[in-house]
Amino acid sequence: MRMLLDRFRDGAGCVGVEFTDRIVRLLQVRSWREQLDVTGVSIQQIPRSTEQGSELDVLSARLRSAVVAGGFVGRRCAVSLPRSDVQLYVTRLPDMPDEELAEAVRWEAADRLGLDRQSVEADCIRTGAVAEGGRNEVLIVATPTEVIERRLDAVMSAGLRPMAVDTHFGAVARLFSRHHRREADQSSIRAVIEVGDTSTTLMVLHGDRIALCRNLDIGGYHMDARVSEHLGLELDAAADLRSVRLQSGMKTGLSGIDPSTDRAVHESLRPLLEELARDVLMCLRYYGVTFKGQRPSRLMLTGAEACEPGLAAAIAQRCSMNVDMDDEQGTLQRLDSSLTGNRAVNCGPASAWSVASGLSLRSLAARRSRRTPSKLERAA
Repeated sequence: MRMLLDRFRDGAGCVGVEFTDRIVRLLQVRSWREQLDVTGVSIQQIPRSTEQGSELDVLSARLRSAVVAGGFVGRRCAVSLPRSDVQLYVTRLPDMPDEELAEAVRWEAADRLGLDRQSVEADCIRTGAVAEGGRNEVLIVATPTEVIERRLDAVMSAGLRPMAVDTHFGAVARLFSRHHRREADQSSIRAVIEVGDTSTTLMVLHGDRIALCRNLDIGGYHMDARVSEHLGLELDAAADLRSVRLQSGMKTGLSGIDPSTDRAVHESLRPLLEELARDVLMCLRYYGVTFKGQRPSRLMLTGAEACEPGLAAAIAQRCSMNVDMDDEQGTLQRLDSSLTGNRAVNCGPASAWSVASGLSLRSLAARRSRRTPSKLERAA
């Protein structure tokens, strides 16, 4: 029995803790015969605390409840911060060794955030794009140290042991690159559009490497606000209305609201969806120019807001490409069936758990390739 338990634990990833501005998702997956099964899952609303001093206590209490209810194996976790707490931008820097680049990135991030260099945690990704003059395109992610510490204090108070602070886009890339880690897979080019609460992230992946990553300023909050404005509803009521539509977004023939209301919501959102589709097209054009005419063979749509009815069709029409809601291996389909068997409440579509899944997979990926921890990992 002990041997079987050890094997189960070895196949289980750490607990992925995804913070957003509205909720926190906790998910632990295990890899079994190249398929992902859910070991533990929990979700908690983040209260809008008016007293700053009680914020940590309230958040810690919610996290403790989530940990107790989740059924997780072990207490190691990987954490992603709300994207409103993270600066994500692209810059171009001369070619330099990794150590010099790390120092330059930290100075660059501190200057942009207007903080002392010692008060900022920053890391970067070389995308492989080279601009005129031989300057390399670098994707920088940065956040104030105190922001990380505040979230990690709450996580540790809940009994979890953080092993890394990750990015939401890095987690999504890890999830959809599980079968593209070989050198021969670097020619496999896929685009992933992850639609979150405050923004949308578009990535182009070469195998398991991020070649392009752009942040688009349209997300679920903006959709809620548009519905609220055009239908004369309170913001919370508009969010609830959209939530019902999201539940039926991937289920043909199901509708949770009146058809006339559904049409009114769709008409109010159509200009916003078309704007997002135009932004996606511009990013793909930029990629094609930067990487000399290369084109993604697959366009995937994921994220908590990805199932918004009409969004996939708008992107497909604008970009003249088919839009898939899953990868070739059916990763999210398998995850959805496993979630259904584990969760006691409705947690939304499986695409809403793509970030938390990728976070959980981090420890399994680390076992396969031992590498030097990044700055954000050392911060954890």
